[in-house]
Amino acid sequence: CIRDRYQRRVRGDSNTKHKMEKLTKQNIKTILESVDNFLFDCDGVLWRSGTVIEGIPATLQLLRRLGKKLYFVSNNSSSSREQYRHKMEGLGIQEVKKEEIFPSSYCIAAYLESIGFNKKVAVIGESGIKNELEEAGFKYVDADQSLDKTSNINYIKQLEEVELDKDIGAVVIGWDHHFNYYKLGYAKLLITEQNCLFVATNTDSTFPAGKGRFLPGSGSLVASLSTATGKQPVVVGKPSKFLYDVLDHKLKLEPKRTMMVGDRLDTDILFGNMCNLQTLLVFTGVSGEEELKDPQNTIFPTYCASTLSDILTLLE
Repeated sequence: CIRDRYQRRVRGDSNTKHKMEKLTKQNIKTILESVDNFLFDCDGVLWRSGTVIEGIPATLQLLRRLGKKLYFVSNNSSSSREQYRHKMEGLGIQEVKKEEIFPSSYCIAAYLESIGFNKKVAVIGESGIKNELEEAGFKYVDADQSLDKTSNINYIKQLEEVELDKDIGAVVIGWDHHFNYYKLGYAKLLITEQNCLFVATNTDSTFPAGKGRFLPGSGSLVASLSTATGKQPVVVGKPSKFLYDVLDHKLKLEPKRTMMVGDRLDTDILFGNMCNLQTLLVFTGVSGEEELKDPQNTIFPTYCASTLSDILTLLE
């Protein structure tokens, strides 16, 4: 089962042993001959700050016409699979099925199912996590469900007096743009006083926003809860191999004929390397050429490119 495979996984070497290459007219043909399945990160690869990156819809359509299977694996937990499908459609990325989308919000529910979890879940997160938990049959509450928002009593006083919900057995945390001290405090109490499971969608420190800026990501929220509890969470998103176990369980992928395409060395490319996939780093998101060439860097992709649509350009 997924749980057994996850528990047996051992963290691999992040540094691949092969030579890294830039995409060219010559090697793109080799790639297409050797790859059946493409796993795409979304933010920073397909779109940035809600705007589709130029050439992406046409590139994906081309890959489908060539008989490639396309799957979408995002650490962004703010949306469910259905919400992602709807967003892609609105950006001109057509023919994507819900079953082809694997966001970390879905992986949270998959992980809880894999361990036979049967209690209530306290959520620090947005509709993506909640929708996926509900679809999987889990009961959940917001981490600030006990907060009296009409009271003049401050958060600290309320946390001192709050009675913990004994039916809660897990705290899950992902991206939450309404994150606040009460949510942090209540989650901390559940984990340290009630011994609740601590599960995180991902540990991305930042995400690519508009105007070339990078803003704090889910990892910043997770780090605060880890600091408060002195505990480390189970992480279900990239680079955790649990995500690959979910993919393999659903899709029966052959690693050597699968390519991970991403914009982050420390999540997307590390994930691909650890799972023995071919990897492609694109410079439209977080990790640029400067980071890749940094002497301190130990994570290398199989290939790199300015943008995913270079595939389209090179095949013209």
